[in-house]
Amino acid sequence: MITFDKFDKNRYSQDVIVTDGLIARLYGITGDNVYLLPRGEKAKSMYNFARLCKWLVDINLPKQSRVVAVGGGSVGDVAGFAASVYKRGVNVLNVPTTLLAMVDSAIGGKTAIDMCGVKNVIGSFVNCNTLTDTDFLNTLPPRQIRYAMGEILKYRMLDENIDSVKGDVKNFVRPCALFKEKIVSEDRYDKGMRKILNMGHTVGHALELQYGISHGEAVRWGLKYELELSFKLGFASREYRDGWQKYFKGNAPRINDETLRLMTFDKKNVDGKVFFVLPCDGYKTRFFTADDLHGLFAEV
Repeated sequence: MITFDKFDKNRYSQDVIVTDGLIARLYGITGDNVYLLPRGEKAKSMYNFARLCKWLVDINLPKQSRVVAVGGGSVGDVAGFAASVYKRGVNVLNVPTTLLAMVDSAIGGKTAIDMCGVKNVIGSFVNCNTLTDTDFLNTLPPRQIRYAMGEILKYRMLDENIDSVKGDVKNFVRPCALFKEKIVSEDRYDKGMRKILNMGHTVGHALELQYGISHGEAVRWGLKYELELSFKLGFASREYRDGWQKYFKGNAPRINDETLRLMTFDKKNVDGKVFFVLPCDGYKTRFFTADDLHGLFAEV
C-alpha cells in the first residue's frame, strides 16, 4: 500500500532505519536504530548485504519490528533484501527520497543486489508498504530529477493518462506510483502483466552496467533502442516511433558485443532467449524473445 504523507523520523523508534550518510545528514536521522549504507549502486553488493544482516542479528531486531528503508533505489534494494531473509522475513516500509524511487523502485516489493558484474541477479520479493513524501524532492539535485525521467517516460508510453499529465515533475509521482501499484497487485511475482514494467530495461540494464550511467538514463536509452527494435520488427508504426523521438536527444551509448553479452544475463530471459518488452502503438506492449542479438541489432 502506498501512503502519501510527511516523513517523521521520530515515528520509527521501535523499528530500524536503513539509509545512507548523505540522507542521514540532510534530515538528521541518527540513533542506535540507524544503519548507514554506502551511497549509490556500490551499496548493492554481497558484502554490504551481509554486513547489514549481521547488524540485524547483533541488535536482535524483533520479528514484529520493521526495516524502514529511507533513500533511493539502492537503499531500498539492499534493506529490502536483508529484511526478506532475516528471521525468514520482517516487514518493510520504503520511504523513497528520489524521484526515481517514488515513481518506481520503492513500489512492489522487488529487492536485489548485483553480483559478478550482473545487475540485480540475486534478490527476492518482500512484503512492503511505501510512504511517499514529495518534500524530499526539494533537496534533490537537478541531475537526480533528470535521472528519473527515463522511468517516467516508460510510464508515459504505457498509460495515456500519465502521458497527459502536465506541469511540475511532482505531478507525475502519484499517477506513476498508483499505476505501478495496480499492476503489481495483479501480478506480484512478475509472472505475467507485471513484465510490462520492464520496458526499456533489457537494453537499459546492459547499458547501465557497461557504461556506468544512471539507471534512469540507461532506461531512457533502452527505450530508444527497444522502440527502434519494435519498429524494425513491425510491431510499432513509423508514426508512433517518430512521435517519441524528441525524448531521445543527445548521444546514445553504443550497443556493441559487450552490451549484447550483458543482455544474455538478464533475469527475464526465457529458455536461453533474451526477453524484450517492446512498445507499440496505442500505449500497448509486445513480448518478444530472441537468440540472435547480433542480427537483431545490426540495423538498430
